[in-house]
Order: sequence, then C-alpha cells, then structure tokens
Amino acid sequence: MYRSTGETMGRPKLVNPKILVSGCGVSYGGGVLPTWVNVLKICGLDINDLTGPGITNSLILNLLIDELHKHTYSHVICQLTQPGKLDVELNDANRALMQKDSLRNYSFRNYWPSSFSEEHTAKKMYYDYLYSPGIEEKDLIIKLLYLQDLCDRSNTKLCIFEGIKLEWKDQLHKKLNIWKNFSMIEDYHTSEFYKYHDPLQIPITPNKHYQIYFARKLNGIFLKQDIEKKLNRF
Repeated sequence: MYRSTGETMGRPKLVNPKILVSGCGVSYGGGVLPTWVNVLKICGLDINDLTGPGITNSLILNLLIDELHKHTYSHVICQLTQPGKLDVELNDANRALMQKDSLRNYSFRNYWPSSFSEEHTAKKMYYDYLYSPGIEEKDLIIKLLYLQDLCDRSNTKLCIFEGIKLEWKDQLHKKLNIWKNFSMIEDYHTSEFYKYHDPLQIPITPNKHYQIYFARKLNGIFLKQDIEKKLNRF
C-alpha cells in the first residue's frame, strides 16, 4: 500500500508529520464539505491539501510532483480518479466556454476541469478523434513510478489508492505500489454509511459518516498518528 525505504539524502528527518495530499472530487471539500482530509486537519495534522474538483490524474500527479521538488514532507497521499477526463488551461479564447457550461462552469488553479460535459463541438471532436486511452494510461503509470522514486529517495512514506475503480491494461502497472483491492467509492457503496447518501446534494463525494470512518481507517494503516481520541469526538 505504501513505501518507506532508503535513507534521507541530505534532507532533515522530520519529527512532526507533514502530509501532502492530492486527489479529485471524492476527496475535495473546498473548505466546506467534511472530507477525510478536513477531518484529519481538525484532528491537528499538518496537511497541504492539493485536491481539486473534477481534475484529472495527470493534474493530480503534476501537483504532487511539483510540490515535492519545492518542499519536504513525511507522508504523501495520492488519490487516483477515473480516466477519460480533460483539464483545459484557461485563456481568453476558451474562458467563455467554461462560463457557459451548464455542468463544468468552474475553474481550479486556472484550469477548467471540463470532463463529462459534451456541450461543445471541440470536446466532442476530441473524444471522437483524438482521445488516446492507452497513452493516458502509460503517462499515468510513468508519473506514478516517478512519484514512487521521489518518495523512496527522500524516505517519504507514500500511499496511493483509487478513489474510483481503475481497469489497468498496461502490464507496467504491476510495478506500482497501490493499495490493493481497494476503491474508495466501491468501499463507500458497500459500507453501512451509504444509506445516508444524498445524491441530489452531493452526487459523488462520500457523506460525512464515511469520511470520518475513512479518516480513521487511513490513519490506522498509514499515518499512524495518536489522534483516536480526537476522531471519537466526531
């Protein structure tokens, strides 16, 4: 599920955990929703939250890797999302498309997470003629392998898990150290907490009951911090 090998390479060993997180909408709360990230923050953990609504695996990995080249962390958590999404860097020519979109009319770090919206000819033509799932999967695997290597060389603990189930076809994925037989959304759907799910209010993101449960679960098997008493207050 996670890696923690090798010695630090000229980087100070951290006494207090400093945690870096990235993922898509199943983990993104925007400071409002009680996600597992926010639950752990309330419990006192030092977390740099890079999660974003509807973003791609490519952007999830780019944000993590870029940040790891700037700062030192003790733990990294990478929540993967489903393939087939598209992030668009906003400019004067395409910003109007984002603003008029009935579903994806928001931006994130000057990107337009435009997936699953088919209101524009350009998007339809992209998926009809240009989208290449094999290239997307290979790019994802290579970035994940690089992330693993970065964490190995800096003695940083790494947890990678699927927020939404991925169907791997490229055999290179066998070199990835992912939380096996786990998908957050599948786990949520089969949990006792799903009966409280409100699809009209929050279509995808798991409800607060599951978020508390998942925060406790992730802490128990990966972070291993003494926050059980604080978690019990939720």
